Formats: sequence, C-alpha cells, structure tokens
Amino acid sequence: MKYVLVVAALALAPVANAETVAELHEKELNAIDANNDGFLSKDEFNAFSDYAFQEMDEDKNGTLGLNEAKPFLDIKQFQDVDSNGDSLVSKAEYNAQMESDFTEADQDGNGQLD
Repeated sequence: MKYVLVVAALALAPVANAETVAELHEKELNAIDANNDGFLSKDEFNAFSDYAFQEMDEDKNGTLGLNEAKPFLDIKQFQDVDSNGDSLVSKAEYNAQMESDFTEADQDGNGQLD
C-alpha cells in the first residue's frame, strides 16, 4: 500500500486537525465512502483516485510532472510510478499504480477496503 496513502493525503486536508490516527483514518474513509457503508469499494476508490489525479494535475495537461507530484510523492516514489522513465506520470501509469495499491491493500480479496 505504498501509494494509497498519497491519494489519501488529498482527503486528509479537511481533517488535518484530527486528534488521533484512528480518528484520521475514520474521517478519511468517511470522506471517500460514497454510500456510507463503512467500506471503500473498488468503484469508490477509483472515483477518488480520478479526483485526486485531477487535483494534482495543476496544469491540466493529463500528466503529473515532478513539481506537481512533490507534495505527495518523494523522488523515488515518483520514479517508481513513472514506469516508462519519461519524467512524467501519465494517467495510465497513475492508474496502474493505484490498481496495484488497491489489490495489495485488499488483503482478503473481497474487492473492498475496510
């Protein structure tokens, strides 16, 4: 779950004053859990991931440069996501990483994060 936290960081901004990590995680999940069932489905995760990419893509060119990603990824993480090494993270590269992160985090394989 290396990069799921990066995406989640965007959701944390409104709840940055949470007193405990558990409270932070609960508020984070509630912000993304569209149907309020207490779980993060693949569809909810994908919708939020799409939103996060759009928010990070400041110049709206469909890719993330290092400067756009810096608040969320360190240089090593950026290079890992930039699978073709062109110094840009495309939407496809980002989606592939998010897919991998979701699969890794979904330890019981039920298609949702709890």
